[in-house]
Amino acid sequence: MATSTDVAAYAGVSRSTVSQIFNGHEKLFTPATVEKVRSAAEKLGYRPSLAGRSLVRGTSDIVITLVPDVTFNTRLRELVDTVTEGLAAAGLTNLLQIAGRGATLDDAILGLRPYGLLSLAPLAEAQRTRLLGQGVHIIEQSATLQAAIDRAIGRLQAEHLAAAGYDTLAVVLPRDAREETFGSPRESGARTYGEEHGLTVLPTLLVDLDQVAVTEAVKSLPPEPVGIATYNDEVAMAVLSAATAQGRQVPESLGLVGVDNSPIARATTPPITTVDYDMQFSGQEIVRTLLEEAAPIVDEAGEREVERRLSIVHGGTTRR
Repeated sequence: MATSTDVAAYAGVSRSTVSQIFNGHEKLFTPATVEKVRSAAEKLGYRPSLAGRSLVRGTSDIVITLVPDVTFNTRLRELVDTVTEGLAAAGLTNLLQIAGRGATLDDAILGLRPYGLLSLAPLAEAQRTRLLGQGVHIIEQSATLQAAIDRAIGRLQAEHLAAAGYDTLAVVLPRDAREETFGSPRESGARTYGEEHGLTVLPTLLVDLDQVAVTEAVKSLPPEPVGIATYNDEVAMAVLSAATAQGRQVPESLGLVGVDNSPIARATTPPITTVDYDMQFSGQEIVRTLLEEAAPIVDEAGEREVERRLSIVHGGTTRR
């Protein structure tokens, strides 16, 4: 196994330079020197000592990712994978922790002395204060920004349905309270767009994802064509299945738009029209923010940048 001495010899620098670069003091050196050292380490398969770095920095090479207690779908997995890969390239290890277990969160984090905490779920102020007091770098999604993004998703769904000729709009959300953080602003975005553009907006339908509940929800819809903005592709698939069983034609009688652009959206018959978002961008921005100790994007410019990366992926569940 390669050592820091091997890397130093290969890169033509001192062992001290290698040690400082891998212990978080890159700013002391030119970008060319940092690149030369990191390139040498990669070619030689060098991994800095976790114990050594912990002694120097007073922290471990671990980053805790706090994941919301919601459906762990393929897109969330994609985000976590992107973050994990980016952190690994910097010599950091990503560990996942499910939100909603606050009593053990502090102890787990403080015991590991992590380099940082990436919170994809709301973080209690008391937890934030305590963690910051221990020198933990915290990167968390702004609740305001997240709500704005979800409202934009709902607006985009309603806008697409209106453009496809559906004059009546309905929103279908899962009844599970864990999804409310994201579902409520998506509902608001869709309903607000519909009301502002003269659509008939029906009462929102809350469903459990079982055949009986979704069937009853579809039966409650009026006979005229209805455009449906669903919480995600999973809900859209359930509505599509119930509509097909009842003989309602999709997209002629019901138009469906999901969210996530998940594999399941492409596997249904017809494929589900869905909202896509750039998870690679989000994951890379998270890693950049953590490693550079920069401020996360929480302003209007950041909101517009994220919104710009939302798009409709056309399937067969809406009219062309």
